[in-house]
Amino acid sequence: MIWVHAQIEHGAQWRQHVQQVLNFLPSAKVIVLSNNPDQAEAMQALEVGAVGYLHAYAHHHVLKEVYSVVSQGGVWLGRDLLKHLITLTTRGNRQANVAEEVLEGLTKREREVALEAAKGNSNKEIARALSISERTVKAHLTSVFDTLKVRDRLHLALVLQGQANQGHFSHENDMKESFLNKVPLNS
Repeated sequence: MIWVHAQIEHGAQWRQHVQQVLNFLPSAKVIVLSNNPDQAEAMQALEVGAVGYLHAYAHHHVLKEVYSVVSQGGVWLGRDLLKHLITLTTRGNRQANVAEEVLEGLTKREREVALEAAKGNSNKEIARALSISERTVKAHLTSVFDTLKVRDRLHLALVLQGQANQGHFSHENDMKESFLNKVPLNS
């Protein structure tokens, strides 16, 4: 796992660093840290091969969580960006039949939690909406991810929309490419 700092004073040089790292170590998992994170830069990070993007001054607990998600094959994006990207992919693409079919093996509560998570809602937002604890939300999400064989909320959202297959991707880039091919980049 390699962390790259996208410093403003160096302009677009960080993108070259990410590409060089991935050319030299194709199996590396690159996470981009930004002093001023924004959606356009996050999309650029994904496009050049990064599997994570977040604020450079994130709390150490967040950094540990990012490390855990990415090391397990997930993609890390901030909550606001994740919500924005999920919104972009769902415009005019409500496939309720796909979601119902995918969710068949889950309990009623797991379905509710999965649908809320697929909207990009945080654990706290889900807990509030469903009148359950955050700890219960985490337990349900763990079960949902295991049952549906999805890595993270983005993968869950794509599977529920019929834009990705269940089951773990052979490489993180497969999921990112699946997602990037469906998102208009200048929205």
